[in-house]
Amino acid sequence: MTRLRAGIRICALLCALLTLCSCTLPWQSNEPQTVVRVSDAEVGADLYTYYLSRILHDPNAFGLTDPDRSAAEQKAVELCTQGVAVNTLFAEQGLRLTPAYKTRIAENVSVKWSLYQNYYAKVGVRKQTLTAYETTAAKREMLIAHKYGAGGSAAVSQIELDANYAVNYVTFRSINGYLTRTGADGKSERLPQSEITAIENRFKQMCDDIRTGTSIETVSKENASAEGILSGETQTVTINRTTSNYPPEFFTRVQQMDVGTPRVIETEDYIFLVVKQSPKSDENLETHRLSCLLDMCAEPFGKELSAKIAGYKVQKNSSLLGDIYAAVSKQF
Repeated sequence: MTRLRAGIRICALLCALLTLCSCTLPWQSNEPQTVVRVSDAEVGADLYTYYLSRILHDPNAFGLTDPDRSAAEQKAVELCTQGVAVNTLFAEQGLRLTPAYKTRIAENVSVKWSLYQNYYAKVGVRKQTLTAYETTAAKREMLIAHKYGAGGSAAVSQIELDANYAVNYVTFRSINGYLTRTGADGKSERLPQSEITAIENRFKQMCDDIRTGTSIETVSKENASAEGILSGETQTVTINRTTSNYPPEFFTRVQQMDVGTPRVIETEDYIFLVVKQSPKSDENLETHRLSCLLDMCAEPFGKELSAKIAGYKVQKNSSLLGDIYAAVSKQF
C-alpha cells in the first residue's frame, strides 16, 4: 500500500512536469545566472527554479495555500537563504559529510534525475543542482545531530528523546487488506457487503490464530492468496503520527494497543491485522530516532538559522524571478 500510494504521487507529478514546453528559457545559458545574492553568496537560477518547483507542486508542505506569485517567490528566496545559512554554519563548525550521507546524496540524485531529467533539462535544472540541494539537506541533518545529539552543546537528554519517540512514533507488524475496488467508471468503490463480511471474518480468524500462539509470519503466509489480502509478507514498520501512508486514525489506534497483542483495525478503505512491537525491535531504530531528533529540534535550529540570516543582505534579480515563475507556474 505504501509503495502504491507513493507511486501514484510520483506518476502524477511526472505527468505534470513532462508537459513543459521545449522552448529555450531565458536563464538557460552556458553560465548559470544569479537569481539571489545572499551577502557574498550567489544562488543560481537552476537551484532557485528547483525550490520554486517544489513549492508550486506542494505548497501546503511549505505552509502555503494557493500561493500567488509574490508568496511563492518569497518562499523560494527564503529557502535559498536558509540553504546559504546551513552551508555557512556547517563550514563554521568544521564538519564534513560522512560516507553514509555521501552515499545517500548520490542515491537520491540518481532517482530524481532518472524520473524527471526531461523536465529538469527544460527548466535549466542540472544534475549538479540536485546534488547541491541534497547536500544542503544532509548538512542540515548533520548540524542538528551535532548540536542536539549525544555529546552536543545543546544535547537532548535520552529521557526527553525516549518520551518524544514514544508519543510520536509506533512500531508494528501487520497484514494489510483492502475493502475497495476500481469500478467501471474508473473510480474507487466499496466492495459488496458480502465480500467485506468474508474479509472481516478472515481477519478475525487470523487474529484469533495469533492470540493462540501462531506467529504473524506464519498466519500471513497461510493466507497470502486469500481474497482481500494485499501482501503475503510482513515486516517491521515504524511510522510517525504525521505519516500520509496510512489512514489518519491508524496511528492513534496502534499507539493505544498493548505490545504483542494482535488487533484488527478497519477503516473505510482498508483492514489491518496489527501486532504492535516494542520500539527496540525496529532494525532501523537509530534512523528513526534521528528523525525524532530532527522533529524535536526543528524549531530551535530554525531560530538559530533565523539569527544567522538576520545578518545577511539579500538582493534579488526581479526580472529573472519573473521569467522563471512564468515558465514554471503554468505547469501546476
